[in-house]
Amino acid sequence: MSKKILIIGGEGNGGVVAACIEDMRLRHRILEWEVAGFINDYEQSVSGYPVLGGTGDLQDILRRHPDYYLMWAIHTIGRNYLIEKVFNKANIPAERLATIVHPSAFVAPTAHLEPGVFVMSNCYVGPSAHIGLCCMLMANSLVAHDTRVGPLCHFSAGSITGSYNTIGKCSSIAYGTVVLEKKNIGNFAVAGASSLVTKDIPDGEIHIGIPARFMKKVAEA
Repeated sequence: MSKKILIIGGEGNGGVVAACIEDMRLRHRILEWEVAGFINDYEQSVSGYPVLGGTGDLQDILRRHPDYYLMWAIHTIGRNYLIEKVFNKANIPAERLATIVHPSAFVAPTAHLEPGVFVMSNCYVGPSAHIGLCCMLMANSLVAHDTRVGPLCHFSAGSITGSYNTIGKCSSIAYGTVVLEKKNIGNFAVAGASSLVTKDIPDGEIHIGIPARFMKKVAEA
């Protein structure tokens, strides 16, 4: 029997998670997960699925559905402080978080995925990499060997994060960005789209360009 999952988020990241699960079920005949609906504060349905309640209803929903799992799919690039604030308020038990890896992705046997990680199609997670709680790796993204990633990070499609890097919590590596090896990306930091990161990015800063340079501070929650 498939395990029921509720996706916390909207049509963007949440829709990607739902599409991944449906692809696993229909094309790959992997029936481990089944989308039961969404948790969303603003909509009544998302991507054709019902909304069972808002983030403020989570604890009640968990009590009423003790067999349901959750997938965190909220990540707003540039409002990274807000991500942690909303996540902490939700107070989700780690044992109720689903971890989903598309069958076309490669995750090295020595890599470690914490609960709630989402790995989309054609991703690569290298040996001894550590991916933190509720991180999202979108299609064709790469996290190389021995890189440590904090919780609630987002790797957009086509991003490449080199080896021996450290990525802080709630940070964003945007579309097509390359982070060279042995760099430190701080907490709540953003490497903007199509950038080449050759230097560290401090906490709460957005860097963009080739090479990536400081653009502005991340908005406070």
